[in-house]
Amino acid sequence: MIRFFKDLYLTLFTLGYKAGFAGGWQRLNHRFGIIMDQGKGVFLVSIMMFFILFGIKQYIGIHIGKRFAFDSLPVELVAVLAIYYVNLYILVTCGHGIKYEREFHTLKNNRKTVLIMSCLVLMFAAIAFTLYGRDTYLHLPRG
Repeated sequence: MIRFFKDLYLTLFTLGYKAGFAGGWQRLNHRFGIIMDQGKGVFLVSIMMFFILFGIKQYIGIHIGKRFAFDSLPVELVAVLAIYYVNLYILVTCGHGIKYEREFHTLKNNRKTVLIMSCLVLMFAAIAFTLYGRDTYLHLPRG
């Protein structure tokens, strides 16, 4: 089960890495294009982690009955940057994400399909999880 979550994490990086919305950076400068692709992969993983953690924070606040005192834009910005740089270190600097991205095409087709579909379900579920409780959370008193 842990291997599946690890593969899901690395597949999410691979989907972001291979997404084709970087523009023409690859044509202008090959090295900068690779850096942009790596950044897209890390960004996708970081955004999904942020949605999940932010949703958990909201539901804890709803269960307690008040908003957290550290619920402000600068604190959330620092949290997003911290999540991004931790993922950047793990996936790019240590090379785990890059190695998995190179080996991704050698996986069996049914395993690739399961991982890609699981990533898509995870993305939609994380967004729905966060947005569903957002309105209720915003109407809670500050604590």
